[in-house]
Amino acid sequence: MEKLNRLLSHARQTAPYYKGLPADKLESLADLRNIPFLEKDTLRENAEQLYSNREGLKPRPKTTGGSTGAAVTLRKSAEGMAQELAATWRGYSWAGIDIGDKQARFWGVPHEKKDRLRAKLIDFVANRTRLSAFAFSESDFGKYLKNLEKFKPKYFYGYVSMIRQFAEYIESEGISPSIELVAIITTAEVLTQSDRETIERVFGCKVYNEYGCGEVGTIAHECEFGGLHLTSENILVELVDDNGNPVSSGEAGEIVVTDLVNYSMPLIRYKIRDYGEFSEKECTCGLSLPCLERVFGREYDYLVNSRGDRFHGEFFLYIVENLAKSGQTFRGVQFVQYPDLSIVVRLVGKNLDRDFLKDFFQQALTEKMKDVIDVSVELVREIEREHSGKLRVVKRISAPNH
Repeated sequence: MEKLNRLLSHARQTAPYYKGLPADKLESLADLRNIPFLEKDTLRENAEQLYSNREGLKPRPKTTGGSTGAAVTLRKSAEGMAQELAATWRGYSWAGIDIGDKQARFWGVPHEKKDRLRAKLIDFVANRTRLSAFAFSESDFGKYLKNLEKFKPKYFYGYVSMIRQFAEYIESEGISPSIELVAIITTAEVLTQSDRETIERVFGCKVYNEYGCGEVGTIAHECEFGGLHLTSENILVELVDDNGNPVSSGEAGEIVVTDLVNYSMPLIRYKIRDYGEFSEKECTCGLSLPCLERVFGREYDYLVNSRGDRFHGEFFLYIVENLAKSGQTFRGVQFVQYPDLSIVVRLVGKNLDRDFLKDFFQQALTEKMKDVIDVSVELVREIEREHSGKLRVVKRISAPNH
């Protein structure tokens, strides 16, 4: 409460956007309901109004927004950045990783030459090698594996889809890589149980999930007992329903964050368009930091029917698992929904039966989504990644109005 009230007072006095905040201190977290949410569109359109005019904060610029295609330049104070990194390295220590340990980074590569050179310098200083998300096909796998065996990383870090794809290549080729990993940290995409099992089986080490967003940094880290612990010293997390009210215990809701340590650009009650659920259990690791039971992913990772019912990516993965039992062999899948609610299923694989697949998905989606769904199937060579390098299994082109 002290951190929150200090942040609110600072924001009201130094950031034009927040000049209307109440002058009185909040007595409890319940009083937060009197402060309006900060939406992503508002952040993009009013970034300058959110910047603090106080001197001495040593703000660091950061551009984010690649997943949605609309970038915004943020600022984070030097002290806020230090506290974020401290919480991050604490989370990595739960996986047996220390500062300076060799890292193989499965991540995007900047498009501009100047930014690429800067990324290379940072990778060198951070003792890590980078595997590009933009050149990650079977023709690259052998080269990447050879480089990793020479570099000998202590851990992998990066996109779930990239690390799983790399694991599947190694397993399908019957390769026994000479890489001894302490842990693998996945981030930026939803980690399913299937992802976890595949990656752990191939690389022989535990997968630790990291959850965060570009605007505030890391929000939660997984401990060795599987608890996804919130970095509560830095981030205040709320879960709200569609009407903006706190969800009941055990219910899923939209994640709303307040960054308690960034004074250069206060983000108060910021709706990051992710959905999650608090854990009702106390983690057996003994840490007092609260846990998220699970994170469902981005708002745009939901597809909808004509009644506005939402269906998340995990829902569609169950349908894909049933397809795998039919004998159709595929390496990648993506569900894309258009404004008219029609769905295109894109599949990567050999000797696929398009007519069978269309009938299968037409029946499965109509039955599961309880609506008449217009489904078509596209057989493609690869699933195209987002500008950021992420791979979205479920993608809604634009949100229909409901």
